[in-house]
Amino acid sequence: MNILYLCDEYPPGQHGGIGTSVQLMARQLVKMGHRVVVAGLYTPGYGGPDEFEDEGVRVYRYRWGLDGAWFEQRQALPVKIVNRLLKVTGIMERDIKQSLARYHKKLVELIGLYQINLVEMPDYNDYIRHCKTYIPFPRLSVPVVVKMNGSLSYFAREAGKQVPLHLFKMEQTILNQAAAVISASKYTAQKSAACFSCTRPITVLYNGINTDLPSRNIQRNARQVIFSGTLVQKKGIYQLAQAWNMVHAQVPGARLVVLGKGPQQQVMGYLNKDAVKSVLFMGHVAPAELYDHLSGSAVSVFPSYAEAFSLAPLEAMVCGAAVINSSRSSGPELINNQVNGLLIDPDDIGQIASAILYLLHHPEASERLAEQGKQHVKEQFDIGLIAEQHLQFYQQVLSRDGEIEVS
Repeated sequence: MNILYLCDEYPPGQHGGIGTSVQLMARQLVKMGHRVVVAGLYTPGYGGPDEFEDEGVRVYRYRWGLDGAWFEQRQALPVKIVNRLLKVTGIMERDIKQSLARYHKKLVELIGLYQINLVEMPDYNDYIRHCKTYIPFPRLSVPVVVKMNGSLSYFAREAGKQVPLHLFKMEQTILNQAAAVISASKYTAQKSAACFSCTRPITVLYNGINTDLPSRNIQRNARQVIFSGTLVQKKGIYQLAQAWNMVHAQVPGARLVVLGKGPQQQVMGYLNKDAVKSVLFMGHVAPAELYDHLSGSAVSVFPSYAEAFSLAPLEAMVCGAAVINSSRSSGPELINNQVNGLLIDPDDIGQIASAILYLLHHPEASERLAEQGKQHVKEQFDIGLIAEQHLQFYQQVLSRDGEIEVS
């Protein structure tokens, strides 16, 4: 089968769960003998090569017309000011329309060049958040499967907010134009269907993870706790920081390692002057370094408020760290409480602290949960198994013209 994935955050480069999931799936399908191409429309400042090969996956990065090396300093004040001016003046809007039209033309060429049978794209597409008016994603000539990994509308609804109507309609159009719709979790399928008043079948196909990691030969620190994820409110990082004050007071020798992009100073604002000395901020790191830190940690904590799937706890499990995960959204689909991890309410700072302290004070329980967690991931979320499930679904789409039964 010849498959085209649309992804605007394919590694290397700063990326989230969608980028990681697409890369894992694409590489696995190539190993299984399929042709895989990945293309994306990248917002200014992403950087990296325009075209490259990644373990047999052909990757194309198409850019906005306004892009350039200067925009790579995204958090710099001059770049933020210029981006604001471009948006206010309407220059950015015009560039989006022109760039999307060029992108469509390139996709048509790729579909012909590689004889693509099917396209998969996410419900989240980064260009949409920059639009001030309705600019729909173009239709393609082959069946398109849309995977719900958490749209802007979905996450806004989870936070009790609303997105502008034109943005909501753009995301709704993507779903309406799809030959079939899948979701990374049952929770996301249900909530997205309600958000978009979607009555069509939605098949749940979890994202996968590589469970066959090379031995890292890293000494695990029994008092090291780790968090990985973007440093924003919905990831629960501020609640974790407050809980860490309580942990540090009882276990002064414990250390918290924080991995991920975002405003570190805001997180530090929730730490007291003693606890802040025990927190190490590493920023965004490459996968190999991430796995090293996870393998060296005894406990991992993910007190997220909203996730479509969440690879982070699975990455920690496969690296042998005991997992404390959120009881919200897709959390209970990934973790069986007190069997292969612990579930906590991200609003309950005391519960977060108690869970961390329990595992630090009871290493045998931590090791048991870690071992059960690693086995659980291998049995349920291994990328080989997940890729087979996706392929079977793709074949259904192609053979039934998108009339898919819910599994």
